[in-house]
This record gives sequence, C-alpha cells and structure tokens, in this order.
Amino acid sequence: MIKIEINLAVVLYLSISILILFIWIFFDYRKDKRVKEDNYNTLWQCPICLHIYIDSRAENISRCPRCNTLHKREEKV
Repeated sequence: MIKIEINLAVVLYLSISILILFIWIFFDYRKDKRVKEDNYNTLWQCPICLHIYIDSRAENISRCPRCNTLHKREEKV
C-alpha cells in the first residue's frame, strides 16, 4: 500500500479539481466562440415556394435553391 500524508492528499485533490475546472472553462469558452461564429448563417424561407434554407453568406439578398427567386433580408424567417 502506498503511504501518503494527509497534507499531500489534500493538495493533490485540490490541484486536480482546479485543473478540471480550468479545462471545463476553456472548452466552454471555445464552444461559445463557435456559436457566435455560426450566427452568420441565416435561415431564410422563400415566400414563393415556402422552402426553408440556410444561406451562409449573410448578405442582404439571397437566392432560393429550389425556385431560384431572389429575396431581400426582410423576407427571412
């Protein structure tokens, strides 16, 4: 059996807990950053054929992939 003092056990326990906390915060921050980058994708609905699609260019005008009509940004879903 490995003998360990109580002080060393507490330090190891707290160090590992703090390390896990920092790793969790780091990956949560990266996830939030990715979600903000994904906001540039815009969901559109064609008023002619009612097809719903995503236009990742985030421009003011989009073209429906089904019927090829142009739509302004105000017409998005």
